[in-house]
Formats: sequence, C-alpha cells, structure tokens
Amino acid sequence: MATLRTKVSGLSLAVAVMFLSACGGGNDTENVAETPVETQAQASLIGRFAVGVSEGTSEITAYHQASTSVFITVDTSTVPTSFQRISLRNLSSTALANPTTASNLESGATTQVATDVNDANFTASGVQTLAISGNLLAIAVRATPKTNNGVVAFYRLDSQGNATYLKKVTVGSLPDGMAFSPDGSRLVVANEAEIDGDEDFVLAADKSNDPLGTISIIAIANGTPADTAQSLDFTAFDDGGARASERPSDVRIGIAGNDFSRDAEPEYVTITADGSKAYVTLQENNAVAIVDLASARIERIVALGFKNHGLAANALAPSDRVSATAPFALKSYANLFGIYMPDAIASFSIGNTPYFITANEGDDRDDFLATGETSRVKDLTLDATAFPNAEALQADAELGRLTVINTLGKNSSNQYEKLYALGGRSFSIYNATTGAQVFDSGSDLEQRAYATLPTALLGKSQVLGRLDNKGPEPESVVVGQIGSKTYAFVGLERTSAILMYDVSNPAAPVFVQWLQNTTDMADGDISPEGLEFVPAANSPTGKALLLAGYEVSGTLAVYEIN
Repeated sequence: MATLRTKVSGLSLAVAVMFLSACGGGNDTENVAETPVETQAQASLIGRFAVGVSEGTSEITAYHQASTSVFITVDTSTVPTSFQRISLRNLSSTALANPTTASNLESGATTQVATDVNDANFTASGVQTLAISGNLLAIAVRATPKTNNGVVAFYRLDSQGNATYLKKVTVGSLPDGMAFSPDGSRLVVANEAEIDGDEDFVLAADKSNDPLGTISIIAIANGTPADTAQSLDFTAFDDGGARASERPSDVRIGIAGNDFSRDAEPEYVTITADGSKAYVTLQENNAVAIVDLASARIERIVALGFKNHGLAANALAPSDRVSATAPFALKSYANLFGIYMPDAIASFSIGNTPYFITANEGDDRDDFLATGETSRVKDLTLDATAFPNAEALQADAELGRLTVINTLGKNSSNQYEKLYALGGRSFSIYNATTGAQVFDSGSDLEQRAYATLPTALLGKSQVLGRLDNKGPEPESVVVGQIGSKTYAFVGLERTSAILMYDVSNPAAPVFVQWLQNTTDMADGDISPEGLEFVPAANSPTGKALLLAGYEVSGTLAVYEIN
C-alpha cells in the first residue's frame, strides 16, 4: 500500500498527531484501496458548544437553515424531554485554538416538549430524536410506560429559530429513528417497541409486554402534518402470515417463542434522494426493511447475514485481558462469525444504482435486559471437531471473555460448532436493489483505532474494556456530497472518533481522515451519537459542515469540510 501524504492545517495538535498516525501507520487492510489524501476533502473543527452540558444533551442534532441554528435533544435529570437551539450565526472558518475546552457557539432557548404533549391520555418519559424539514421541526417522544404508543411533536420555526408548537401525532411504541423525505412531504418514524422488563425476561402469555415493532408514515402538506399517522407492522411476515415465505431464514428472532412482528425492533431510518424508498434497520434482527413510500408498503426484508472472522481481512481483537500497547493484535478465528446488527443507516446513489450503508454496532437486548441471551466463550462447551484447540481458545487472552449469542451455533449434542459475536466492528455498503453486500470494512476500523490512539487512551475502559464485547462500536453514519465525491462519516462510540471515507466507488471506499477531539476520554468530545451533514449551499460558512452530537460529554461539534 502507498504511504499517504497528509495535509492537516487547521487541526489541533492532538488531532493532527492522531490523524498522521492513522494515515501513516502501515496497517491497512487489503480490501481498502487508498489514494493520496491531498486529492480528498479535509475537515477541521471550527465550532463547539460545551457550556452547561452533560450526558443526555446533544445526543441528536438537526440543522435549521433559515435561522442558521442547530437544534439538539436535551434529556437530563434536570432538563428532561426538551430540545435546545444553538446558533451558528457567528461561526467562522477559523479552526479552534483550544478544541477540547473551547465553546464558541451561542446557546438559545430550550423548549420543554412535555409541557406541550402531556394530557390525560399521554405522559412523556423522554425524547428520542429530532428532525427538521424547511421550517418544520419534529421530535419523537416516548410514553410512560415506554410500551405505550409514543408521539411525534411538531413545531414551526421562524427565521430566528423560535419554536411554536403545532400538534402531536400518535405513532408506535418507543419512536426512535426519524427521517423526512427530501421534499418534506412525509416523515417516516421507526418505532422500536422495546420489551418491558427490568429483570430476567419473561414473555407474557398474551405477549402484551412486547409491543409490535412498527413504522409510521406521517403525510405533510404545505408544511402541515396530518393529524394521524399510517402504521406499518410486520404481522404478515409472522409464521403462518400471508408473507411468511418472504421472511429470509437468516432474519434473527432473538426471543424464543416470540412472533417476528413483536421481536422486530425498527431502529433507524434513511430515505432515498428521490423520496421513493425508506430503509429501516431492524437492529436486533440483523436485517433491513425496505419500504415503498408511494404504496406505504413494506416491500421486503433484507437479511444481512454473518461476517466470517475466520478470514484474515476480518481479524479482530477479542480480549480485554491484554496489555494496553499499540496496536492491539488482530487475529482471525475459524468458526467465529459476527452478527452485523446495525444501528444507523444512510443512503446514496452512484450513477443510477442506489446503495445503503450501515454502522454495524451490534446491540442486543442484553443491553437493557438480563435475558440470558449472551454468554462468554469460556462458559460454553465447544465441539471438538470445529474447535480442536478449544482449551487454548477459551483462555481469557484469546476468545474466553468474548461475548457471543448463546442461542446460535449449537449442534444436536448441545455443543457449539460456530460462535456468533455481536456486531461487525465495521461499516458495510449494500446494493439496495439486490440487497447484496458490495463492501465491508473488515478489520479496518479496529486496525486504525488501535494504531492511532495513544497508549493512554488504549488503556481506558471505553477502549480496552470493550474488546470482548463489540470493539469500537460503530454506531452512526451519514453520507454527503462534496464536489464530485461522495463521503461517508462513521462514528465510533467507544473510541470517540469519526472516520471519513470517500465512498464514490462503493466497492472500494478510500479512508480520508480520522477526527477526534479528546486526549484522555474525559475532556473534549466523548462518544459520537448523532451526525448530520450540511451541504455547502446550506452552510453559513459557504462550505460543507459535519455536525456531531456526543452522548457522553453532551457536547456539540461542528467540522468544516474543505
């Protein structure tokens, strides 16, 4: 592979060092073609909001062009169920001199959504996400209890960013991801419908504690949303349902004895540029639902399959019981597979071919329920033929502490012939027409992370402590056009980094830049969650922007891309 020559003007010293290390580390995977970075766009940190923030602030962001403002979700113990306006009016293209401590963006009004939506029939218990189209702001509100139907609250924004409440529209249980169609004529909502329970999972006889996972479509005419939403569910894909034969066999049902329609947990939404299709991740089911918006019908379900960690290109670092030295060793293991289970999804087209791109985080229900769905490899009985070196593999420094799904891979003797880890530790690109995966980043995210982070950061619990779980946890992804090139930005929750790739050739993305603004996983910006791309034509600086909300630090960062 060719060594990359880099230009890092405008980046902080700490970020520049990390960036140079990432680009020149010489640990590139074979399936990532690279070209000189000077031919690519470059990002620099020019804006940041970090006053009075905490975990629960800035998790999701949305840009309002008319008021040159960013709106962020706010859901903390002191300010619950709210959103806040952050002004970009005085934003300049000057890179921040002290990026981990700077806060140069002006805060505006905070709107308490619960005040507007609560009534005798509905009590809010928090906000999940927000989105903006034109001067219409939508914010998803979960109910009390969360298994009840949630609502989307709509607000009209003026040229100063002042918000006037319009109405609430009832959607499904736990509305999580949302997206407006590009023309603003529809809002599509993914209703995650998590199961209710705080202890070991028990499916009620009538299954009422696990509501239907649904997708809501709200029509919008002349900037005014309809009073009711159209709801799509997956009951036709249940065993015995009219479309049961259309449900791919690899689509995962995580809860034994459950219906697919209840097990399905729609997570994140993206809509094609022409507004014809919505792609919705079904994270726990390791699938994507494709919705035809003209007919308001679930067109099909795409099973994402499994990642073969027996291949050298898909090597991983599976143990948290190794020394924090750079880089962690990546190894491949026969009969070890990854379940992609993506969180965020974005869509784009190259030529006339539509694609979607996923951030393969790997969340399962054990993240909020003690379901007994997962185990460590050392606690399983491995088949001697599939794993002749089982004793060595089950050592803590190898696969012993790796978390895997314990409901997959067993033979008739109740021994494991295959092991299935959570997530892909990667991003993937799919042909949206065929459903075929055209690219997966393999071990590239882990390799770059562990070669880039200083030893002090490698030893942090967010990094070292997550190796036996889901690694760096790619959680968010957005796509944007800059000049003739299409770029993807992938947020890594645990390493607190955003990686920029040129995806103009979807089969061979090119790594461009490593963006990180923390020196010790305590200062700066921690755990990117909500990303939004602002095209140059809509930007107050005249150049494209990347907005990044960080769920742990509660900060908002604005990167300008030249």
